[in-house]
Amino acid sequence: MTQAFLEAILLAAQQEAQRQHIPVTVTVVDTGGHVRALVRQEGCSYFALESSRLKAITASQLRIPSHVVGELGQKFPALQASFVTNPAISGLPGGFPLVRENGVVGGVGIAGGNFEQDQAIGAAAVAAVALLA
Repeated sequence: MTQAFLEAILLAAQQEAQRQHIPVTVTVVDTGGHVRALVRQEGCSYFALESSRLKAITASQLRIPSHVVGELGQKFPALQASFVTNPAISGLPGGFPLVRENGVVGGVGIAGGNFEQDQAIGAAAVAAVALLA
């Protein structure tokens, strides 16, 4: 991921959050789950920092949005139970894999709003950077 790509995803997420009047934390990780970029808007909850990171890691490592992981956990209780053994997995909405021409390059996680808001902000950010490809 280039610096320009990282800045574009952060900017797109922040713009959508501002449009919705919600302070959020945005975390971008690479395919190893390492934080590459992060922004915490003024007024965002302390807890959003870790939540956004876990959403981004989940999306990056499992290559599916974090809300899909949550839905699968609800369908399959044994899978949900396995999340306890790996606390880096989040089934909360707001995490999305970042896909470029060669596949998944990382993940982005949004936290600070309610589930629907985090999901919408993340989807808008991913859609905005998809146009850069």
